[in-house]
Amino acid sequence: MGRRPLSTIRRKEFARAAYDCLARHGMSGTTLARVAETAGVSKASLLHYFKNKDELLEAAMRYGNGILKDENAALMKIARTPWQRIYAVIEANTSPRSFKPSVAHGWLTLLAAVPLNPQYCRIQKAIYARTKSNLIGPLRTLSDQETAVAVTETLVSIIDGVWLRLGLGIEPMSTENARAQIELALDARFGQSEERTHARDIMTEASRILMLSKGVNR
Repeated sequence: MGRRPLSTIRRKEFARAAYDCLARHGMSGTTLARVAETAGVSKASLLHYFKNKDELLEAAMRYGNGILKDENAALMKIARTPWQRIYAVIEANTSPRSFKPSVAHGWLTLLAAVPLNPQYCRIQKAIYARTKSNLIGPLRTLSDQETAVAVTETLVSIIDGVWLRLGLGIEPMSTENARAQIELALDARFGQSEERTHARDIMTEASRILMLSKGVNR
């Protein structure tokens, strides 16, 4: 594989710095000067790669999406059964690498601008499309089309809800609590089964190993 251009590397570094700033300071507090300070460069250097704040924040949103996308893809490669694929999605969306208040707060800050920003809206639509696609396939195998669609919509709504509560920080929202709420929805439709429990255990362990490779302890 060829080496990535320096400009690509620098843009990713600055996108990460902007994402970190959003988590700590919110939208209004994420200024070009503050992002430049976080990245250890001058504001002029930042503007060499991004025309303005909107373009930088779009890159930050893509950066955050990329983390989730990569983790989901890695777990999907391991999943072999419908239930394992469903739990791959659940693990990726409640990953200890991302599912923490600072990250959720930064993400909510960006989502607030989705209705007014076509680029943000496009990114969020892509996230929904990917999540729904990853869920509805295995759910069709486990049920009929109508049920698969209904459960997919329910799970996506629960995922949105636990991320919202985590980002708001009004009440504690742990990874365990988030997953328990998702489990309740699955229990209501499918009940418990040995196959489902086994799939959950396999993907929990796969996620644990993946997180260790990223330097994150569960």
